[in-house]
Amino acid sequence: MTSKSNPLGKKLGTTVTPGDRLGNILALRNKGAHLIAGNGTYTRHGHLYASLTGQVMAAVQEDDNYTSAENDGNNTTLWIVSIQQNPQQQPQSAYAKASTSICPQVGSVILGRVTRVVRPSYAVVDIIAIVPTENNNGQSSAMKQQPYIIPFHEPFAGTLRQNEIRPQSAIELEISDCVRPGDVILARIHALGGEKEYILSTAETELGVVKATCESSGYDLVPVSYKEMECPVTKVKEGRKVAKPRATA
Repeated sequence: MTSKSNPLGKKLGTTVTPGDRLGNILALRNKGAHLIAGNGTYTRHGHLYASLTGQVMAAVQEDDNYTSAENDGNNTTLWIVSIQQNPQQQPQSAYAKASTSICPQVGSVILGRVTRVVRPSYAVVDIIAIVPTENNNGQSSAMKQQPYIIPFHEPFAGTLRQNEIRPQSAIELEISDCVRPGDVILARIHALGGEKEYILSTAETELGVVKATCESSGYDLVPVSYKEMECPVTKVKEGRKVAKPRATA
């Protein structure tokens, strides 16, 4: 990989959604590319992720102060990665102010990304945005008027417990048949936990997995029922707690 070849997991100009992984910061740093989180992105556990829906953009410049042994001693190239929203997606001023001051609250519907599944009891989730709904508690009127998500600059920690995944779910429920690492989910904040952690629930029919990737092909899975998604290429089916599509006006 040359210092100026695209080191990202997505081509520049590609449309991404919140939770999409853009690159491995630690692995690429030793290969001459230093990824920096710009507008609409965030870092988590050594990876760079999108927090907005839009196109992947990058400002590239040489860094004379840092060289990499694995890159034959050449200077490191800085990649300041950002997400550019379409004009119809860009928030109005009241929305922009709200996005910097809003914190998750009990009753809020959130968009999250599953980072880890601990069998058999729970999944760890990065809460990356609030999804405005009429039932979200504690929202301002300006926030309720917005039809799109409100991303956070940094993700909040959430936990999805085994007994909060499906309605009246039994303790024998296999959590890996419902969510897997990398899944993007809609969930409701059920309660506050310890260590600034939020307890999540996907028991409602409109909550659950909204985006998942086939482990074998890498293609996005397509929902085929409330508990399964299918790869459009291999036709392999994987278990998920699928979110029922919300009605649109």
